[in-house]
Amino acid sequence: MSVSKKDAIINIKATGLIPVYFHHDVDMLLRSVSVSYACGIRAFEFMHQRDNKGLRYFEYLVERLDKFPGLMLGVGTVLDATMTERYIHSGASFIASPFLRPDMGEVCQRHDILWMPGCSAAPEIEKAKALGAQVINVSPGNVLGPDFVATVARQFTDLQFIPSGIADLRDAELMKWFESGAMAVKLNALLFTKDLIAEKNWKAIEHNLLALLKSIRKIQATVKPLNILK
Repeated sequence: MSVSKKDAIINIKATGLIPVYFHHDVDMLLRSVSVSYACGIRAFEFMHQRDNKGLRYFEYLVERLDKFPGLMLGVGTVLDATMTERYIHSGASFIASPFLRPDMGEVCQRHDILWMPGCSAAPEIEKAKALGAQVINVSPGNVLGPDFVATVARQFTDLQFIPSGIADLRDAELMKWFESGAMAVKLNALLFTKDLIAEKNWKAIEHNLLALLKSIRKIQATVKPLNILK
C-alpha cells in the first residue's frame, strides 16, 4: 500500500499502537492481522525472519490486503539494506529495525518510505535525523524506560518516538509512556500470547486488544503531545 510518511505517522498516532507479530503458520499470521484490523488497528508490523520464508509470508499477506482497506503493513526487525529493498518492492508501507543502519535509511529515503531506525542514545538519534528519519524506534524500550523518551522527545521536538519491548500494560504504566512523549507503543507477545494462540482463542485476543485500545484512547485524550507532527 502506497502511503505518504506524514499520513503513516498520523495513522499510527491516531491508534497509538502497532502490533508486531510473526507465526510459522501463515494462516494464523493472517488471522492475527484480521483480528487486529477488526479492532481498529491500521498499522501492523510483520516481524522479519532470517530465512527465505519471511519474504514469502509477507508477500502472502500483501496479496490479501484488499480485505483490509486502509491497513498499512510494515516490516520490523529488518537488518540490512538488501532486505529493506526487497520488502519495499514487495509492498511494505514502512520499515523498522532494532538498530541504526545508514544504508537502510538511504534505501527508504530513495523510495520515500517511512523508516523507523532503532536508537538507544541521543547521538544515534541525531544521526538518524540527519539521515531523514522522522520516527525513532526506541529500542529496547523496556530497558531505556519512559524517562529516556521524555528526555529525547524534548531534545528532538520534530521527531516522533515509539518504544518497543514494553512489558507492563497496566494503565498507570502506559500513561508514563504517553506522558513521556511516545506517539505509540509496539507490542507483540503481550497481544498474541502463546497460550491464546495455541488455543486459537481469537475471541479472547480480540477482547484484550479492544480493552487495550480503549485504555490508550483514554490516555491520549488526557495527555498533551510534546512533539508536533510536521
